[in-house]
Amino acid sequence: MWRERVKSALLVVLVGLSIHLSLLLWQGLPPAEAPAAELPAGGTYWGAGRDPVALLAPARLVLYRAKGAPALLYPSSPGYERAWSGALDVLQQLGSLSPAQLAGEEVAAAAWKPGAGGIALELIFPLPIGPELWGPVLDYPEGFQLPWPVQRALVVPGQEPALLLAGPGPGQLRGFKLPGAGTTLGGILRELAGAALLPARELKGPPPVGSGLYVPGTSLSLPVLRVGGEAADPEVVASSFFADLSLTRCIRERDGATIYSDGQRGVRVSPDGGVEYNAPEVMAGVLLPPAQALERAARFITQHGGWPQEARLAQLAEVPSAPDGFHYRLVFTQYWNGLPALTPTLELMLSDRGVGRYRRSVLRAAWRTRWASVSSAGLEEAISRSGKLPKEDTVADVYLAYREETGQSGELLLVPVWAVETAHGRIFWLPAEGGGGQ
Repeated sequence: MWRERVKSALLVVLVGLSIHLSLLLWQGLPPAEAPAAELPAGGTYWGAGRDPVALLAPARLVLYRAKGAPALLYPSSPGYERAWSGALDVLQQLGSLSPAQLAGEEVAAAAWKPGAGGIALELIFPLPIGPELWGPVLDYPEGFQLPWPVQRALVVPGQEPALLLAGPGPGQLRGFKLPGAGTTLGGILRELAGAALLPARELKGPPPVGSGLYVPGTSLSLPVLRVGGEAADPEVVASSFFADLSLTRCIRERDGATIYSDGQRGVRVSPDGGVEYNAPEVMAGVLLPPAQALERAARFITQHGGWPQEARLAQLAEVPSAPDGFHYRLVFTQYWNGLPALTPTLELMLSDRGVGRYRRSVLRAAWRTRWASVSSAGLEEAISRSGKLPKEDTVADVYLAYREETGQSGELLLVPVWAVETAHGRIFWLPAEGGGGQ
């Protein structure tokens, strides 16, 4: 009797399973979960590449709206990617202009404003971008020339769309007419204008500040992050620089760092994951075109450590090398919650002969320790009281950033601060927590 009951129970289970599988087939089986990609021992080495356009993407956007205050969009803000994608389409249309149109025309500062519809998008780039870099990255013809690098851009959609490019100095402003451009962007901006975005307010002096500098108009909460370095396996790191480690000498230092050297090149891996690579013989050479230098640097980073989740180019500068050579210095910074870190993350020195120096100090967030209440109230007064702005200088830009600090227990923290850039090229910071007047 009990055997019959067992058979009956098994039959019920099999019938139920058959019905369940039939339903899955009818509804469509859920996609199988892809196995997690196992990273090589040592971290994100040889990861995905990075498009040069992404490395030059705006650090923040200002959306001018027909009604109400302008809005600030950071890379982490809802709507940033849509707005930037639409603006990028407009920027790339410069390449289709005739040589005469491509020259643009000098315009007065009063032209830097929204059009008749009251809507425009301002792009604030992470560094001044010279035409020799800007043009090739956006596929402009060789006829595109500007006497100064581009720091900001204003896209004005509408029936007669226009693009204005501004340099870092006063009076550096040029306008371009873009027939038939900006239709898609105009629709995106009108849709975003009605969304609940972070309102902005314009900084007013004293102290002396440039026009059109916007900061958050309301208080916001930003996380204070506890961070640490990458978990880097020295042998794995060295293997990305040397094809055969048996031909190198390995040195263990007292501080826990490991050095590999073949007599001409060397790489040092710190216990905190920092990497320093030196090849002095290739330091001095001939300068490459800036766009080619950026492309080579991006490829080198991809091959030797990979990219953090969010990073942008912060500096591309020519540096003389003894006795008669030159090289570029490229600096990239990480972004956290849409805000740049004040400490460089990746640094390269390169010429046509290769990369002569590479420093890597990528941070990984462990957890949020607390929330910091940030407000721009009293920010102007705080700048004046700080005594950090020389009398003959003016404020060129103010923005939120993350600064490294050491916690009470010795842990490394990222704390939000106000970064202040001056017209003479100085950068200083002020505490952001508790309001600009703290």
